[in-house]
Amino acid sequence: MSLLFITQHYHPSKGGMAESCDRLIRNFRKHKVDVHVIHFTNRRKKFYTEAAVQGSYSAVPVYNSEEFTLNLASQFIEGLSILSDIKYVVAFGGHLPIVLGPIISKWIDKPLITLIRGNDFDEAIFSKRREALLYTLKQSKFIFTVTDEKRDKIVKLIQHPNVYFTHNGINCKLWEPGNSQLIQIDALKKNSEERKRIVIVGQLKAKKGILEFSTTFSSFSNKEEYEIWMVGDIEESVKEYINQLDIKVCFFSFVNKNELIIFYHAADIILIPSFYDGMPNVLLEAGASKNVVIASRVGGIKDVIEHEKDGFLFNPLQPSSLLEVLMKVHKLDSEAKAEISNRLFNKINNEYTEEKEIINYLTKLQL
Repeated sequence: MSLLFITQHYHPSKGGMAESCDRLIRNFRKHKVDVHVIHFTNRRKKFYTEAAVQGSYSAVPVYNSEEFTLNLASQFIEGLSILSDIKYVVAFGGHLPIVLGPIISKWIDKPLITLIRGNDFDEAIFSKRREALLYTLKQSKFIFTVTDEKRDKIVKLIQHPNVYFTHNGINCKLWEPGNSQLIQIDALKKNSEERKRIVIVGQLKAKKGILEFSTTFSSFSNKEEYEIWMVGDIEESVKEYINQLDIKVCFFSFVNKNELIIFYHAADIILIPSFYDGMPNVLLEAGASKNVVIASRVGGIKDVIEHEKDGFLFNPLQPSSLLEVLMKVHKLDSEAKAEISNRLFNKINNEYTEEKEIINYLTKLQL
């Protein structure tokens, strides 16, 4: 019994989607489900397959033409020797898997599972790619989303009987700093010159609300007591705009997990200002690191955070909402902040585990 897992987001790709894909595949394999990964990637110019424990990995090159890419990919998949053992085709992350998934599912006569994260739905549904997305959803035997809201919207759009909200998972122990990291954390903090640190992590795109947050924060009455750390990839034009604002900002390039732990534990506040989102890994990582979280009231974020009990939510379309939350957090003493961050940590540590995440899939799919 095995899965054919088609994705554009897998190691060594960066970002939350790749993290989630790696985690799911690792945990399926941990539970003795073979996973054969089909990875669309521009890192290789030729088709390449290697064996893996409980499955295999195949790199599928991406060409300038989408049609050419998908045509060759379908021929490659149809020639694989493992197809008779496949129970489900899985489409995860990216436009190419969304388009290819239902076609391959029909051609090899295996039911389709579609895993909806963030942009696969949020942006595609309002674009020329809508029909491809809707076709894939309708052809799916099962649909899994990481937000309650997306599940409800999909059901309203296509009246599908098997749409499930299944949260992301995390192992909180992996986000505890080691002794050598504690020294680096203290060194980072000293660079702040007594200012508190608001940290934003990830691929700093327009949908992440970076420009709007920075503009709003420039009018925050207590901004002099803070500095903003932006950790991740950011466009030069966006950086130039932010640098013109009257706020203290430090930019850090994309870092690996071990380095990210240092930033989380040097933070005073983790900020997630997205206009729309799935259930960002940053949210769970911040909670696992016992941070105070300020985040947009969107997507899976509001499934996790209960406002003013274990975090703080604001409306990303209303600057006054963000300023109000910033002031509330600013006025909290250290004891109140610790109580709030500990509540979020306990919730994530108990309810949002990797084991609970994968068991949800295994149970629904009867694997």
